[in-house]
Amino acid sequence: MNLNNIAFIPARKGSKSIKFKNLRKINGETLVELSIKIAKKTKLFDKIIVSSDSNEIIKIASKYNVFVIKRPKKLSTDASKTEDALFHALKILNNKKDANIIILQPTSPLRKLKTIKKFYNYCLKNKFTNVLTVSAIDHNISKLNSNKKFIPLDKINLRRRQDRNKYIFENGNLYFCKLKKFLIEKKIYSNKNWNFYETDLYESIDINNYNDLKVSKILSKKYD
Repeated sequence: MNLNNIAFIPARKGSKSIKFKNLRKINGETLVELSIKIAKKTKLFDKIIVSSDSNEIIKIASKYNVFVIKRPKKLSTDASKTEDALFHALKILNNKKDANIIILQPTSPLRKLKTIKKFYNYCLKNKFTNVLTVSAIDHNISKLNSNKKFIPLDKINLRRRQDRNKYIFENGNLYFCKLKKFLIEKKIYSNKNWNFYETDLYESIDINNYNDLKVSKILSKKYD
């Protein structure tokens, strides 16, 4: 197979925070279905891969004419990394041509079609090999410490929001990497500085607990 663009959707069965998290539904569709559907709508991908250890998820994904890979149990534990699942999938795919890989985690169900396209074009335009999405905050923040004291990271405790520094954090919305480099390094991230693309804070909500799921259901109906 000679592929140029690959969408990779890691969707294992287990989760510490929410039981069967990737099978939870928003507006009647499971989180894994939402990721598959938006990947297909972009019309960017030559191949959409769903990697899972769950027979139920595999059954659902198979309805959408995507490349489904049964992930071994040893790569589906709480300690398993997305890199492990991606490397396993690429070995099976045995792609002979370099490709652009975009990872869409099902736990980011509010990502928009235009965001994926802009992210993809940004990565290609700048000829990046590794990119992650971030969201920005302008809160007065502190590291969590054993002294239980709020110590602002800014040297000066700035009360006014407009005077504060802007901070960014990894939001898990989208990841980009080049296939050949990943097969060598087996890492999604760069070893040094990470290239990043900023996405909207609310669009990029990452479902890690039941409250995140509740908020996502509300925002899916109201947020535009």
